[in-house]
Amino acid sequence: MRNSKYAYLAVAIIMVMLAGFASKAMAQEMSGIRFDGWGIRGGLSSDPDQVYGGVHFNLGEFTKDVRFRPSVEVGFGDDQTLVQILAEVHYMFSTFQALKPYAGAGVGLTYVNYDDDYPGDGSDTEGSLNAIGGVETQLNQGMNLFFELKVGLANDDPDIKFGVGLSW
Repeated sequence: MRNSKYAYLAVAIIMVMLAGFASKAMAQEMSGIRFDGWGIRGGLSSDPDQVYGGVHFNLGEFTKDVRFRPSVEVGFGDDQTLVQILAEVHYMFSTFQALKPYAGAGVGLTYVNYDDDYPGDGSDTEGSLNAIGGVETQLNQGMNLFFELKVGLANDDPDIKFGVGLSW
C-alpha cells in the first residue's frame, strides 16, 4: 500500500478532532448534548468485502429518544483501505425494556485508499450517507452491547455493514 501512511494519518487526525469535540461536549451541557461515554465497534462489510473496526462517542440526546453518536471506522480488504467518519443520529424505540431497537442515519465522509494491485490505484474522498438499524441491550452497570446493520447510500460507502459493539 503506497499511500497507507496517509490513511493512518487521516484516522489519527480525525480521532483527535472527535476527542476534542467530546471533551468540549463534556464541558458544556447544552440541549441535552453531552459526553455520555464512548465505545468500540467492529464487523464485516460487503462491496467492498472488508473487516472493519472503529470507535464511537455517545454524545447525549437532541431530544427525547433521539441520540447523537458520531463514529469513525477503518476497513481493510478487497484491495483497499476505507476510512468512514459519520455523524450518526438514532431514534431509540423506548417502549422495549431489555432490548432497545433503534433506527437512524449517518452523514459524513468516506476516504478510500486503493492498493497498488487495484485497477486505477490512488485514493478518493466523497460524502457518505448511511441508513442505520440496530438493537442494544444493557450488560452491566453502564455497559451496552449492540448489533447494527448499515446500508451505504453513497458511491464509496460499503453496500452493507454488519457490526457489533460495546459502549461504556
